[in-house]
Amino acid sequence: MLRSLAWWNTGLSPTTDPTRATGKQKEVALEIIKYLTRDLKVDFLALGEVTADDLNDFVNHLDLNEYSIYDGTLKTGRLKFDTGAIFRKETFRLVDTTSLIASRGSRSLKVANRVDLIITETDEPLHIFISHWPSRLWCDKNSADRHLLGIRLRDAVDEINGIHPKPANIVLLGDYNDEPFDSSLAEQLLAVRDRRLALKNPTLLYNPFWRHLGEALPYQRNDPGDSHSGSCFHSSGLETRWRTFDQIMFSSAFIGKGEWHLNEEYTQILKFPLLPTRTSSDLDIFDHYPVISVIEKEVVNG
Repeated sequence: MLRSLAWWNTGLSPTTDPTRATGKQKEVALEIIKYLTRDLKVDFLALGEVTADDLNDFVNHLDLNEYSIYDGTLKTGRLKFDTGAIFRKETFRLVDTTSLIASRGSRSLKVANRVDLIITETDEPLHIFISHWPSRLWCDKNSADRHLLGIRLRDAVDEINGIHPKPANIVLLGDYNDEPFDSSLAEQLLAVRDRRLALKNPTLLYNPFWRHLGEALPYQRNDPGDSHSGSCFHSSGLETRWRTFDQIMFSSAFIGKGEWHLNEEYTQILKFPLLPTRTSSDLDIFDHYPVISVIEKEVVNG
């Protein structure tokens, strides 16, 4: 039994400019959603920089009757979330949702939208945290706010584990505007690259996107290739134009402490010909590739 989980920062409707997408750009986004849902048959697709209208357009224009919508584009005080999800009705049942906000002085920060599901076939809980953390244009790499985001997301994970007798099924995904090795994720959230260490200390999270920091394809003589070096492209980067900001992370339940297992072979950054690897006048809002992972459980018949 396989279940796929994906994230894509669409770039369509950031909170700073929710109406920026053109008709052509919306058509490209629809093609990507179509591929993810009809071709890859993703079970849970979380989306960033969307509005409620965007989510409804995806389902209505693509006739995705087998999917339900989670609208996380909520406004809490002065904060406006810009994430949501579509998920297969036959695969997951929505139980509860919560918006997580961190406060520091007079500032409020969007930590995540928590989505609590039941895996229909096995009647088991699955807790998903969808995050879109601030851009480094507004929140510096070394800002204390980024540390706080990691700490508060860690607290939310610990809260769930505290009410379960064994490591809970927890998945964290989104655009963190930080890479796997940055302090907010590696030191504060405790999302590690070492599976053996995560098994030894099951409070740790495992982040398979440590393995996706470099070139996707090896260098070959006389062949420049069409590779990518991360999930997010910045044309003005000095030391690199690529960042692995989009990630999916897992509790230790998925690496040997539970009945569901991460099938890491399928964890990848999905490169689409429609999405440019360098900016262009009509597609420059699309600077993120989707990311995907798969979990599986052996079904014993009889």
